[in-house]
Amino acid sequence: MHERLGRIWPPGIRLQLTLWYTSIFVGLLLLTGIVLYVRLQTKLIETYDEPLKVRTEQLIADITNDDGMIDPQDIAQEVSLLEQETLRNNDRKADVNFDALVRILNTKGQALVITPAFHELQVPTLSVMQPLHGDPWQGTVPTADGYQVRLYSTRLMSKSTLFGVIQVGQSLTPLNTSLQKVVEELLLIAPFAVMLGIIGSHWLATRAFVPIYHLTSIAEEISAGDLQRRVPVPEPKDEVQQLALTFNKMIGQLDQAFMQQRRFVADASHELRTPVAAIRSMTDVALAQSLTAEECIAVVGNVNAVAERLGWLIRDLLLLARSDEGQVPLDYELVRLDRLVSDVVATLEPLAVERGIVLQVLTLEPATVRGDISRLIQCVINLLDNALTYTNAGGRVALRVEMRERCGCIVVQDTGIGIAPEDRLHIFERFYRADSVPTRKAGGSGLGLAIVEWVTRAHWGSIQVESQVGQGSTFTLSFPLAQDY
Repeated sequence: MHERLGRIWPPGIRLQLTLWYTSIFVGLLLLTGIVLYVRLQTKLIETYDEPLKVRTEQLIADITNDDGMIDPQDIAQEVSLLEQETLRNNDRKADVNFDALVRILNTKGQALVITPAFHELQVPTLSVMQPLHGDPWQGTVPTADGYQVRLYSTRLMSKSTLFGVIQVGQSLTPLNTSLQKVVEELLLIAPFAVMLGIIGSHWLATRAFVPIYHLTSIAEEISAGDLQRRVPVPEPKDEVQQLALTFNKMIGQLDQAFMQQRRFVADASHELRTPVAAIRSMTDVALAQSLTAEECIAVVGNVNAVAERLGWLIRDLLLLARSDEGQVPLDYELVRLDRLVSDVVATLEPLAVERGIVLQVLTLEPATVRGDISRLIQCVINLLDNALTYTNAGGRVALRVEMRERCGCIVVQDTGIGIAPEDRLHIFERFYRADSVPTRKAGGSGLGLAIVEWVTRAHWGSIQVESQVGQGSTFTLSFPLAQDY
């Protein structure tokens, strides 16, 4: 029923809090009323017990001689006086609410004397047996008409001999009437109390949401172009402060993401504009001049080379864009890293010789991982091409494949220009240009290391970089071994 109501009319958080506060208040009010009623009933019944004991002791004293003996004639005379008093007060049949309630039994449980109204009581056997064993008994017993009577029962001693049991009762009708009036008063007060509880609950819920509304209004004022603003953080260390800190953290992350996006778009535009401008310049020159066939072939060759570079740049951009959306399918299979590195080194060996760089493989330990072999080859090629690009002629680039702590590691170490500490955290960002490297070497798109990072993360791996300016860099790629999946 509650779920159906929630679908038809979903309440807001403030209304939910109001309902919860009201429910708790009504529950506490009901619990307080019950406890108050039970405690009041207990205390009022206790006020009956002591007078019953005193009256019983008086009756025992009236039927006991000076020498401690109980005379049956005195018992009959005392009960006769009680009956006469009842007849004077009420000219009608016996009534437990007005008449005396007295019964005297012998040790065998036979009634010696009993007042007429006592016949209406439903007395338990325990009220007789317990006093015969020496312990008084008191409790509440019902009548045939549904009334309640408080009964006290104790033994009768004739000198040192057990004579029997005397039971004296008192109607609880006045007490129940008083309790009923108390309940009626509580029921009259309850609606007003509940109404005040609802008003107070609504006020508390509204009051609790004032800081939230304030944060929300400020957050709504912060637009995409004004991400430098922050919501104020309240001093009390509560949920509102945590919410404000979360807001500020989210806005900071959005600001950083927008900055990276703007920088990426600007860098991509610059990288795309350069080859397009080169193609346009070469074609304009070719159209403006009368060129021989050989010169036309040379222009077309240059245009083709620039177009090829532009194609590789566009391919890398599309790859990273699709990877951000998780739309690049990877075909995982068992891959031997040592064999993969050997093939890549054989492919790039002519490029290293052309640039006058020594390319060598130091260690090839057999390491098998699960991965997409084409993407892993692309990753190693980009990393090795980066090392060759930033290593001067006469330098050295060394590769190792090692097993470290249940991981297969590819280590690429060069003696190039190195990376400054302030640039080390940004080298995997797209189109990032370090101040220590003012110009990018020809042919590079600036996306190689970004692709290396993506491929590594997609294979549950990690990258570590160690570098010193002027002394070279060491890149370590770690991939979990195949048996650890």
